[in-house]
Amino acid sequence: MGKGPRLKRDGTAKVLPRWKTFEKRMLAPHVWHSDPLTFWRERILFLFILIWSLFGPLALIPSLLLAHYEGLWGVMVLDTSAYGVLLTAFLRPKWSLKVRGILTCLCLYGLGVGLSLALGPVGAGYIWLFGASVMVSILFGLGAAITSLAFNAAGFTVIALLVFYGKLDWAWVLENALEKWLVLGINFLLLNTFVTIIVAFVLNGLKKALSREQETSANLRQSEERYRIIADFNYDWEYWVGPTGELKYVSPSCERITGYGMDVFLKNPALMSAIVHDEDRPQVEAHLAADLEQTQGFGSIDFRIVLPDSRIRWICHYCQPVYGEDGTFLGRRAGNRDITERKTVEADLRAHRERFLRVLDSIDASILVVDLETHEILFMNKRRIENSGQDMTGRPCFQSIKGKSAPCEDCNIQTLVDANKEPTGVHVWHEQHPATKKWYLNYDRAIKWTDGRMAKIQIATDITELKCMEAELRQAHKLEAIGTLAGGIAHDFNNILSSILGYTELALDDAPKGTPLSENLGEVLTAGERARDLIKQILAFARQSDEKIKPVQVKTIVKEALKLIRATLPATIEIRTNLISDSAIMGNPTQIHQILMNLCTNAAQAMECSGGILEVELIDTCVRPETSARIANLVPGDYLRLNVADTGAGIAPEHLESIFEPFFTTKSPDKGTGMGLAMVHGIVESYHGKTTVESQPGRGTRFSIYLPLSPKAAEEISDAAGELPTGAERILLVDDEHRNVLDGNPPAQPQTGL
Repeated sequence: MGKGPRLKRDGTAKVLPRWKTFEKRMLAPHVWHSDPLTFWRERILFLFILIWSLFGPLALIPSLLLAHYEGLWGVMVLDTSAYGVLLTAFLRPKWSLKVRGILTCLCLYGLGVGLSLALGPVGAGYIWLFGASVMVSILFGLGAAITSLAFNAAGFTVIALLVFYGKLDWAWVLENALEKWLVLGINFLLLNTFVTIIVAFVLNGLKKALSREQETSANLRQSEERYRIIADFNYDWEYWVGPTGELKYVSPSCERITGYGMDVFLKNPALMSAIVHDEDRPQVEAHLAADLEQTQGFGSIDFRIVLPDSRIRWICHYCQPVYGEDGTFLGRRAGNRDITERKTVEADLRAHRERFLRVLDSIDASILVVDLETHEILFMNKRRIENSGQDMTGRPCFQSIKGKSAPCEDCNIQTLVDANKEPTGVHVWHEQHPATKKWYLNYDRAIKWTDGRMAKIQIATDITELKCMEAELRQAHKLEAIGTLAGGIAHDFNNILSSILGYTELALDDAPKGTPLSENLGEVLTAGERARDLIKQILAFARQSDEKIKPVQVKTIVKEALKLIRATLPATIEIRTNLISDSAIMGNPTQIHQILMNLCTNAAQAMECSGGILEVELIDTCVRPETSARIANLVPGDYLRLNVADTGAGIAPEHLESIFEPFFTTKSPDKGTGMGLAMVHGIVESYHGKTTVESQPGRGTRFSIYLPLSPKAAEEISDAAGELPTGAERILLVDDEHRNVLDGNPPAQPQTGL
């Protein structure tokens, strides 16, 4: 059973080629080059005549014998003539389709009419008439078919008239001959008309379909021809993929790009994927799979291929679906362009840009590039983006930086170029950021940007630290000037005070106790002593006194100072201490005592009206590099931190920058001279320390003193007063002023022993 179908298929496979060979030998050569409809009409006519020629004798011989037996010589001549005509048409294949078709149709029509006249309904004439009209419909179309139907109707009508008038012999023999003929004729004409018209319409539709197909094929061939002409000479590697994914065409450029020829790709379509670089193959295969979907539109992808000599080449693949005029999907046109050189240039540009950005981002400055005409920000380096908090590239500078809707009134962007759009040079200016309060030194100049536009490049350097250093330098110059002044006048001022205090003490000794004079002299003496203390502070601030520096344990000094402070504070002020550090510093006990006394006195005066808490802390702390900037740029290391905080009125923000200046005070003249914090600042700076202050009006103030720890242990502090040396020595007094101490005070000489 398994061999039957194989034998059948083998037999069919052998017969079909033989039949085509027979057709080619029998049909005229022009038939094979005609249009599809003509080609099929030729084959139908050939097949009809062939069947008539081969099997016609099977019907002709019995018909001739019957006609001879009945003496119908006309029928014998008619049948023989018809067979002869069709046989002639078969043997003359070079005759045109029109000639052989007309000859065949006339033969069938004549045979049908002749048999109908001779034999009537008994004969087969109406069958040949039916065949004649159908053949006309096949060979000549709808118009000729309608004409043949009209001839059939006319023939049946004429025969009916002949029967009616008794002109036909068979009408006398056949009972009810006219009625039978009319019934036969009507049924014949109905069936004949239906079949003929249907066949004509089908063939007419087939003709139109074949014409459209022929036109589409012609257009496709023309398009393919044009495509081949273009693709064969195109620099790109082009190819055509059919609707089912088969590779139909590959342009010669494939060999130049890939190293493989057209035939290699056509024989092995899998080579398309095989030459793709391993890293790019997944995305390429996904793209090629999408290529076969009709819903996918135009797409492109860049990937690498490996040449036969192992070289790497970059390819830009692009594809596009192709549809016929009726919307039929015809396949995909695809191409590959060698973009190796472009990729190399792009890689070089990326490397150059990365180096450029790396250099610009490493610069300790903010860089901004702005279009001179549109004020559009063209570039910001990393530091500028960090300072701004966001990348503002592509936005107007006045909008993104200044928050304005129009260019700034003081914008210098147009001053960077002259009337000829030539750069005018570098414009240098300072600016303080309104939000961060940082100072920047800006260098502006006009340049030509990469796209040819004139632009402003601004390089802004953070000079906040420099500004602070300048302020400190100015402060130091002020202090230096004050120190120089203090050192110059201290001697003279002390002589004056000595006279005032000396005479006041003598007058006070002579004045009766309890009298107004005694009280007034006491006030004068108190004021003079305050002036003397002020001179001492000025001299200490000016560093005119020689103070011995040694390892000192600050905790002991703080405890002693707090004992004195407690006795002078009102009951409304509470003192809290947190003295957890036993570390030593390099300093002078007297100066440490002065620091604490000044800070605590200021704190007590700030809480004089409302009372509050005075908190004193002494702790060790380590200043790290990342935190030194927040502590007045203190050098990283180990420090002793002295905190003095109060809950008083606080310091106004506008006064914070001036509190360490000499003689600056907001107190009344009888409560402060403005030298306390200046002296604290001077002492701390001489110890290589720093002073910071935090204050909020209405909530209090905190002073933090950072003093470097001493590598040596603290020395013992002795409070025992030394014995006052006495003797019979002489004292030499030298005065560059008038002798107002001795000559101007004779009464004092006996009391002083001078």
